[in-house]
Amino acid sequence: MPPAPSFAGLCEKDVSNPMIDLTHLSVREGLWPEDATTLEAIRRTVFIEEQGVPKAIEWDGQEEQARHVIAEYQGDAIGCGRLLEDGRIGRLAVLPKWRSQGIGERLLRMLLTLAQQRGDTAVYLHAQADAVDFYARAGFSAVGEPFDEAGIRHQDMHLALDYSTWDQTIVRLNYPRPFDQLVVAQAALARRELRILSPNLDPLVFEQEALFSALRALLRKGRMSQIKVLVQDARGISRRGHGLLNLARRLPSGITLKRLAEHSDWSGDTQVIRDRDSLLALPGGDLDPGFYRPDDRARSETALGRFEELWRVADVDPEFRSLAL
Repeated sequence: MPPAPSFAGLCEKDVSNPMIDLTHLSVREGLWPEDATTLEAIRRTVFIEEQGVPKAIEWDGQEEQARHVIAEYQGDAIGCGRLLEDGRIGRLAVLPKWRSQGIGERLLRMLLTLAQQRGDTAVYLHAQADAVDFYARAGFSAVGEPFDEAGIRHQDMHLALDYSTWDQTIVRLNYPRPFDQLVVAQAALARRELRILSPNLDPLVFEQEALFSALRALLRKGRMSQIKVLVQDARGISRRGHGLLNLARRLPSGITLKRLAEHSDWSGDTQVIRDRDSLLALPGGDLDPGFYRPDDRARSETALGRFEELWRVADVDPEFRSLAL
């Protein structure tokens, strides 16, 4: 069965309306079924009455699983959109009176935020033909040829989500992406200190120029800046070579690497601790999701305490010492 139409594209049509005061515009997450009446009214007006989309296609049975957003102006609901579990954005609509005022952009930004808050690596949509440029300006790229959906010309469009400066909580985090980008975010957003706990400095995550650039920038912030890296497999890291080791060789006063082969308090998990209040973590088990808590002082300080205890009993491995000569 083909995927249900998404109808992503009634946001920025050319309609002449008096400008509104955007300070009175808000965009919030909607809930189903609590906001069902509001969402149904907007979508009925735009898709069923204005565009002639059949009711059976518009109401596809995915509302309870979707995440919804609603735009409100002075208390009146004027636009909406939804995000499906597979990362598909759709049902993006603004009532005719309110178009060409940036409301579609605000709705889209909120949907992208919701996708990033749950750790999606990418989103996609089927843009109506007259909204392709709107989505292209937001960073979406066209994939394949245009096609008809519910009697309307559409274009498949995709967007890879960027977490390199992301600073909001993600409670279930995929590996290696976006975990790899959040490692960069931890380094880029650090004020003074960064601690990396990693069994083997997995190249999929820690071997990336964006990370090295962020680490160099952190060390340029001042003499108090400090980066500590604790690993288990020093020989493996040294033999295959690693950009982080090369960086430590050039900047030994700012980056210190140690090895701790075995310890009862380290079961192979990976953590990146930023200052004293931000924690990025991946449990040792392959099936366990990671998490990102950029504003959790209590959890971060607990992780920091464990790191410092492990650091205290670790050694500067000869594999690392030879590199520093």
